[in-house]
Amino acid sequence: MAFSTSTTLQVTLAHAISFLTRPLIVHYSATTIIKLQLVLEANLTAHYAPTWVPKEPLRGSGRRCLTLSPDCLPPRVIYQACLSAGVQWFDWISVLGGKEFDFLVDPGCVSIRLGKKGTPGSQLHTVWADEIPSPTMPTLPSKSKTIAQQLLEDDSAEEEQLFAMIADEIKPSSWMGPLLDQFPLPDRSSSPFSTASTSSAASGYSRCSSRSSNSSSGYSTASNMTVSSTLSSSKQSRRERARQAKVFVDSTKTQVTPYDGGKTTVLTGGVMLGGGAGPSAKKTHSRSASSASGNWRALRV
Repeated sequence: MAFSTSTTLQVTLAHAISFLTRPLIVHYSATTIIKLQLVLEANLTAHYAPTWVPKEPLRGSGRRCLTLSPDCLPPRVIYQACLSAGVQWFDWISVLGGKEFDFLVDPGCVSIRLGKKGTPGSQLHTVWADEIPSPTMPTLPSKSKTIAQQLLEDDSAEEEQLFAMIADEIKPSSWMGPLLDQFPLPDRSSSPFSTASTSSAASGYSRCSSRSSNSSSGYSTASNMTVSSTLSSSKQSRRERARQAKVFVDSTKTQVTPYDGGKTTVLTGGVMLGGGAGPSAKKTHSRSASSASGNWRALRV
């Protein structure tokens, strides 16, 4: 909030009078110091008010400059305060340093200048300075995006997501490795039983564990060779497979089992045709022959 002219003048004069009267506290009583301060405030307010412009601090600064020296009396506004409060000027200027200086009081700043203005030895010392607020930069209103820009951003985001999904799909998986190197096939034997077991072991490396040998031919050439050998072995007739199989006869089994209505008898582990006498065997043979010759059509079917 901006201060008015009177407010800024009172604040600035309070700091200026405090600087001038502070060294006199140890030499004069408090009543004398307070009286001196009140007279100074009234006289300086009347002296500075006509040229006091807070927005232009340097305007009228030369008129507000007061030169204080130990060799002569001070300006009238200060000398009248000395007479009213009973303070000796030469005692006062001695506690202020005993040197000539210019006392500058401007809006928001109190300073002293040692030496004459423009000389090489001139020095300016700031006694008090008001905090000048930094100029605030106007905030630019944020421009809202158009509908076309929003649609383009949405399309770009969807495209990036789609390309990421495609990259994940075409990336080679870790399980697509040389399975045959890690899991070599076992040695095959020449027996048909080992052939069948080899085909079932080869089918275990495939992704589908079906009984079909064709499903195990997808990963390597060795699996294809195993499947072809299994298919060739499955094309053998039943009689050929029976020839290759070994028949085991258990001679300890002696129990006779009737077969075909008592016409034949079977020992466990083997078949014995014609268990009865000779004539009955011939009769059975002739009957079977005549039935075979009469029903040749049925047998053909």
